[in-house]
Amino acid sequence: MKVLIISSWYPNKNSTINGVFVKEQAKALKDAGINPIVFYPYDDCVQKGEIISCEEEGVLTYRANTSYLRNSKLALLVSIKMSIVFMKKIVKDHSIDIIHSHVCYPTGFIAAVYNKFYKTPFILTEHMSKVREFALKPYNNVLFKYAYNKAQKVLTVSTALLNELKQLGFKFNGEVMGNVVDVSEYSINNNRVYDNKFKIAFIGSLFEVKGLRYFIPALASFLDENKDYDVEFNIYGDGNQREELEELSRKLNLNHICKFHGRVKKNEIPKKISENNFLVLPSIKETFGSVLIEAMAGGKPVLTTKCGGPQDFVDETRGVLVNPKSIEHLKEGLCNIIETYNEFDNQKIRDFVKENYSYEAIGKKLIEKYQEVLYN
Repeated sequence: MKVLIISSWYPNKNSTINGVFVKEQAKALKDAGINPIVFYPYDDCVQKGEIISCEEEGVLTYRANTSYLRNSKLALLVSIKMSIVFMKKIVKDHSIDIIHSHVCYPTGFIAAVYNKFYKTPFILTEHMSKVREFALKPYNNVLFKYAYNKAQKVLTVSTALLNELKQLGFKFNGEVMGNVVDVSEYSINNNRVYDNKFKIAFIGSLFEVKGLRYFIPALASFLDENKDYDVEFNIYGDGNQREELEELSRKLNLNHICKFHGRVKKNEIPKKISENNFLVLPSIKETFGSVLIEAMAGGKPVLTTKCGGPQDFVDETRGVLVNPKSIEHLKEGLCNIIETYNEFDNQKIRDFVKENYSYEAIGKKLIEKYQEVLYN
């Protein structure tokens, strides 16, 4: 079986985390015995209108820059045409059986148009949290409807996202399949706490949607009421809210507790998770929340919000779920996870991730979906 992955997002030299979950899925397929080929048509590190290819971590990857015009609608049309020309050659050269598109706008639409002319079946995985905002524009809405309807199967990374798409009126053959984590990169260390000293981690972009402006005051309130706890909050990431969040921590006298470390490389994440007792992700909205399963792969419980994706895999045995955008609820959740911390079974947390989100688990599920499309 020959699979071509085309994605609207994918890591490049400018951003090693953009669409990294798509790269992880390609590696999971390779691990499962499929040698996928990746096509990323939006790499601005490539010369305008050109395509290059090389093997990246054992996966043949084509990179092109097909979107470089200023007029957005004209740029989209040119990009679709150019991408289809490139795809036609890739499909022919590698005898591709099925196309797997990640993110409907715009590569899902590209795959749908390709399917119309060349009949190659395709699956579409939706990750995007801003589908609703995009779909409010009639022009975009038509593109979404066409791509979802044409796809032989639409996979969403969470139940919440699947329901949102249906509420928007899109009709498709849909299922839920979460993101993947390389469990082998993570290990369980001594997670028990005996002296009220806690190290808490946040790993992600410092944007409004991540909800840190609610969590930092929650942490301040918790510590004000629980002075016997020694807490260190390690913030790994960067973004347009960093200065504001640093100022907030100073105003709340937490500048000695909130430590802003800046961005970390993907291969450094397992070590950062291991060094901390648990991870917090206080997001306003997440279609999945890959960093949560990364922490859980290391046996760590998590404190997160009912913001979409986390409800599919976080329960009381693996962490604490609270309402988003609530300082009080985050404080209560923080109190809960700290007071019950030693009751979490770290091995069971890791085993859950291994059984459901590992390379082996997701690779097997993907192959089953491809076979359903090709042979049923």
